[in-house]
Amino acid sequence: MSHGQKMIQFLQDKQLEQATAEFNLALQHDNKEELYLLADSLYELGFLKETRTIDLQLLNADPYNDELKISLAEIAIEEDDVDQAMEWLSQIGETSQAYPQSLMVQADMYFVQGLYEVSEQKLLQAQDILGDEPVIQFALAELHFAMGKDAQAIRGYEALMEKGYTEFSGINLAGRNGNAYSALGDFDEAVLYLEQSIEEDEKTDTLFQLGFTYLQKKDNQRAVETLFQLKELDPSYTSLYPYLAVGLEEENRLEKAAEVIQEGLQYDRYNPDLYLQGANIAIKLENEELAEQYFKEAITLAPDNAVYLLGYANLLLKQERYEETIAMVQAKLKEEVVDPQFYWNLAQANNGLENYEAAGAGYKKAYPSFRQNTDFLREYIDYLREEGNRDIIKEVLGDYLVLEPTDEEMVTLLESINGNDE
Repeated sequence: MSHGQKMIQFLQDKQLEQATAEFNLALQHDNKEELYLLADSLYELGFLKETRTIDLQLLNADPYNDELKISLAEIAIEEDDVDQAMEWLSQIGETSQAYPQSLMVQADMYFVQGLYEVSEQKLLQAQDILGDEPVIQFALAELHFAMGKDAQAIRGYEALMEKGYTEFSGINLAGRNGNAYSALGDFDEAVLYLEQSIEEDEKTDTLFQLGFTYLQKKDNQRAVETLFQLKELDPSYTSLYPYLAVGLEEENRLEKAAEVIQEGLQYDRYNPDLYLQGANIAIKLENEELAEQYFKEAITLAPDNAVYLLGYANLLLKQERYEETIAMVQAKLKEEVVDPQFYWNLAQANNGLENYEAAGAGYKKAYPSFRQNTDFLREYIDYLREEGNRDIIKEVLGDYLVLEPTDEEMVTLLESINGNDE
């Protein structure tokens, strides 16, 4: 048994002192092949410093060994020393047999840095040299998938599947293809690949994507079944709960949807979207006390989020808690950019308190953004009728009748106003 083999045995037995002693002996007495094997084992175990020591010793004996330079570059990348990695890779010339591999290492390095275009350039250079090498095809497909170039990614994955590959580097190709088709909005094709992936290897991420895709297809029953399957497999997979609740809500299984929200919050109590969804379901179940609790939790986690604030403001309006609505909205109106819904809420609250002038100001502010909203226009018309504002009401009526030309009441009202003006 070589000293390197003894070192690995001691490491596995957690006898570090003996392992260190055998490492030093290996450097002195083991042959080149044994040192290569030891370096590979140590790299896999995460002993980068020791791997580098062996590589440098081997490189000193064989200074033109470009594969060792690639190994040293990979170690530098693992240690986030990009400059050192590039120093090693720059020593590998274009005529070297290791040059395509050096290009792929550079591509990986640039990918991790988020420099996708540079990474793509390096991979295409390697492809020009090696042709349709599966490793490069897969790397390009993965890169294109990360870049959102889903059509190109699909071509890459399908080319590999045509060669008989079902997975590559632990990645299920059918699952990846399903994700890419889903991103393109081709949900029918996505489902075919995702279902194939589940048959080959039931993985949590693929189950989630399949459930999500069923929801996009409005196949709520299958979405619910798939996401429940995922929940049984891994209840701590927190992303499933909002979508499972959506599927149950679409099937009008509100009580079950509420239960799912509560289960999800046990695993992910800092998710404001989950509280928002729970609040909306609670309102449908006429549990306004729970809805308010959920809204408050969401706002505590994300105090500046307009969606959560508007949801709570709508609940306050429904409960005719006008003063609280006004206080909340006025605090939001101090910001530079304001969702026009806040002005509508402010108008409704002031109208409820019979602060008609303030209500009118709110409606006026909201009006430009809601000229295509019949509910708003009808409400504004009712307010203007009460206030006797004939000039503005004609304009608002005109907008409303473009959207609802057969509303006889509004047609008659406009005719009456026009007749009186004559």
